[in-house]
Amino acid sequence: MSHLSKIKLKRVYDEPAKADGVRLLADRLWPRGVKKSELDHDDWIKTLCPPNELRKAWHQHDVSYEEFKKRYRQSLKAESQALTEVADIAKKQQLTLLSAVKDLEQSHLPILKQAIAEAMK
Repeated sequence: MSHLSKIKLKRVYDEPAKADGVRLLADRLWPRGVKKSELDHDDWIKTLCPPNELRKAWHQHDVSYEEFKKRYRQSLKAESQALTEVADIAKKQQLTLLSAVKDLEQSHLPILKQAIAEAMK
């Protein structure tokens, strides 16, 4: 089983499933319209999300996806301890990264998923 297959991406608004395993909220900001008491999640990995300036630049279309990806990967280098902790979880069980983003594939999630998979090696 490849490391990438141990990590799923899912919107916070989707129904939780047993197959999700450990559910980590991977957004810098708490999702709109979701009460903290109602989100079925195990932890909030805020520090592994894009820094606010980069997140805003991406949402305002000030940077390309390639530039966003490069700068986000750079910011993750400073969070190696947190990345290792999440990778250790993913080695043992299924991991699901939760986000409020509309387009999971054109967001920070695939970049974070890749970084976690690399940290699993």
